[in-house]
Amino acid sequence: MDLIFTISVFVLTVSIIVTFHELGHFIAARLCGVKVLEFSVGFGKRLFGKTYGKDKTDYKVSALPLGGYVRMLDEREGDVSESEKTRAFNNQSLLKKSFIVFAGPFFNFILAIFFYFLIFSGGYIGFKPEVGAVASYSSAQDIGFLQGDIIIKVNSKKVNTWSDVSLQVIKFASAKQDIFFEILRNERTVSLNRIDYKTINLEEKNILENIGIFSFTSKTLKIGFIEKDSPADKAGFFVGDKFLSIDDRNVQNWYEIVTIIKRSPGENLKIKIQRNNSQKILYVSPEKIELSRSKIGRLGIGPLVDPEVINKNKISVKYGFLESSKLAVLKTYDFTFLTLNFLYKLLVGEASFKNISGPVGIAGYAADSFDNGYTSFLSLLAMLSISIGILNLLPIPMLDGGHLMYYLIEFIIRRPIPETVQLIFQQIGMTFLILLSFFALYNDILRIM
Repeated sequence: MDLIFTISVFVLTVSIIVTFHELGHFIAARLCGVKVLEFSVGFGKRLFGKTYGKDKTDYKVSALPLGGYVRMLDEREGDVSESEKTRAFNNQSLLKKSFIVFAGPFFNFILAIFFYFLIFSGGYIGFKPEVGAVASYSSAQDIGFLQGDIIIKVNSKKVNTWSDVSLQVIKFASAKQDIFFEILRNERTVSLNRIDYKTINLEEKNILENIGIFSFTSKTLKIGFIEKDSPADKAGFFVGDKFLSIDDRNVQNWYEIVTIIKRSPGENLKIKIQRNNSQKILYVSPEKIELSRSKIGRLGIGPLVDPEVINKNKISVKYGFLESSKLAVLKTYDFTFLTLNFLYKLLVGEASFKNISGPVGIAGYAADSFDNGYTSFLSLLAMLSISIGILNLLPIPMLDGGHLMYYLIEFIIRRPIPETVQLIFQQIGMTFLILLSFFALYNDILRIM
């Protein structure tokens, strides 16, 4: 049942994003006077649909529900009557063809803005950006963070939730800008010293823990979840186990637990826990996680927090129409920048290709976000839509960006690129995309194993 649910959410996710992408091509084609023959949701055999309009466009749903396509009148794909040649895509000006091709990725960005608008205007739940603990000998301690501080700004950008803080830190650090925090302490606004962006490891999953600040969840000592087949699972830990000590050193909060585990990759740790009314000694070796700059330890556990504490730290954030529109555009811009920056780091070797997810990983993320509520799912849809938009704009043959590259070259040299040359580039582009897909799938398999 879980597998069926995951597949269903994945299909829904892909269908929404790709169909809207194709809608961009469709609308642009109609605006340019190009005849559209088919608009299909899905690929393969036609299941049902309706022929509509003066052009008798076939609007249909096809058997394979993984995207869709728009088929336009084109002399390269068949005979075109003399009266309709002016409406064929291949006979349009470079400007019109570029507009039609660009409209697909552009609509992905529009879709992302729309989803973010729904989130901001409908209201979303987050957690207060209050510091639950500060790690010793960390960047956060060095600049003066204290337990109980409430973060209100990051580099002059207002933040409302803990995730807002994380996003802004990632954004500015990715742009190679030092991080400045403004906090509320005892009802007074305090500006802290800067954190050098070079000290921030952007490959860390929890960027704020990386710099030494922990949320309210750090106040617990109990395990809330255990990943299947993780070191903790294999060592016999249970949900609800309470940490008492590690290597005979008493621990006071979750951040101390995380800190010790991260510093002990491959080491055999002696951990005393309390389970119900008894105490037990367990031995476990944190698995080594290789980052670009270092190796850290990981057990595959998360904290258990009292529901009352969770509810106490929850905040509801909701904006009006104009503010929601503005924030939606800014959010889309922020994630677009982060995605482009990540691609750049991949090219220069500053980020690992292991961070690329394939269909299995995306399906898992989609199912989890769907379970977590509509704001989480809409947020994932927005991020994936942006990613698809950027991917399609890359100058790779077979993608929209490849076609735009052809049109640019044609504009410069004043003649079309020979079809034989285009065919060669198409084959190269197809090979690259297939290899990239297999590599992403390989990463997914490694994460599962």
